[in-house]
Amino acid sequence: MSEAVNRQLDRAAQLLAQGRLPAALEEYRRIVQAVPGELSARQKIAEILARQGQVPAAVAEYSEVVKRYAEQGQFFKATALSRVILTLDPKHQLATRLLADLYASRSGGPPGHPDRSRGALGAGPALDASAIDLAFERALDPSQEPPEEIALEELLPEAEPPLPPRDALPHIPLFSSLTTEEFMAVLNGAMDAKTIRSGQAIVTEGQPGGSMFALAQGSVSVWRENQRVAVMQEGDFFGEMALLSGAPRTATVKAEGDVVVLEFPRESMGPVITKHPGVRTRLEQFSRQRMLANLMRANEILRLLTEPQRQALAAAFQPCTFSAGEVVLAEGDAGAAVFLLLRGHCSVAQGTTAYPDLVEGDAFGEISVLTKLPVSATVKARDAVLALCVLADDFRALVLANPEVNKKVQALASERMTRTAKMALQADADQWV
Repeated sequence: MSEAVNRQLDRAAQLLAQGRLPAALEEYRRIVQAVPGELSARQKIAEILARQGQVPAAVAEYSEVVKRYAEQGQFFKATALSRVILTLDPKHQLATRLLADLYASRSGGPPGHPDRSRGALGAGPALDASAIDLAFERALDPSQEPPEEIALEELLPEAEPPLPPRDALPHIPLFSSLTTEEFMAVLNGAMDAKTIRSGQAIVTEGQPGGSMFALAQGSVSVWRENQRVAVMQEGDFFGEMALLSGAPRTATVKAEGDVVVLEFPRESMGPVITKHPGVRTRLEQFSRQRMLANLMRANEILRLLTEPQRQALAAAFQPCTFSAGEVVLAEGDAGAAVFLLLRGHCSVAQGTTAYPDLVEGDAFGEISVLTKLPVSATVKARDAVLALCVLADDFRALVLANPEVNKKVQALASERMTRTAKMALQADADQWV
């Protein structure tokens, strides 16, 4: 973007901050006349029109911005602005129809390129535009005079970059697996956009959960037991298991700077799922894929696998269920399988010593399976449990083919045998005290 356009943007923003709407509108229109692809200026035009009560004109301008963002592959920007349009005109369906045409599934599989869409988000007045359009707003003092107006000839026309072909549009997790009807139902009836201020918690560990979130702008940090364990960026999802089951949150997620999230509350998703059962099926599939990906990334052994090895292992996990009180693993037995807990809780006890419960997203059994040593603790279902599991022989065949994993497993087996021997010696010594 040219220096002249940047100066003109500063002038327009200053006028807007002073509440001089007609003058700001004129400045933004001059910018768009010279640079049609300057979408942040187009958003401001739509915002000003809405503030002036010119709703049809504002909707038309927002719709053009949604179209351009969607065609550029910036799904989350377009999605949030489509929500702004529905706030202004609940009957307007063209924007969400466009998004569905571009991003919904055509043949039961994900369209487009396998990469995700990431991007900053613009906004309209109903969603606190001054906070949402963070990529564009400047720190302004309304009491100051705006910069001098720039001569029109200085705003040289700038060519717009070519649009990617439709078959190169990114695959959006979850959304691109929905049919057109499911896609529109979710966007029209089960989504809201929220601005979260820097440092605020979006979800809190241990609290009941009732929403799934997609991060539309900014970044957030993930905390477990007051330890910062991860950072998520624009386009990331969180909270989908709480949406499905209402289970307590397993982590706290805090805004790192001001952020914008798309929220999908259970009370809004419920009617959509009732009318479109496929939404729940795809949401469960998405959740399982996410949990398996988290397991592969976080586990000290599995993260050593190559990407093809991770995919093969993920495909080997199959659903399994346990009734309340049923023993999943028994201390001293041979490891029969590796488990990833999807729903429910399991107690863990070693002898008479109880440990914290296993909760949704926890994996267990992999060490005894890989080292071929006896299970070190009894795991019992506290309530009805749904898990993913891989039988021991299949798990070893898939994982131990990696030399780095083999080396790590041998070291773990040696450490565990040494620790067991020390505990046995200590127990013998205690008998003679």
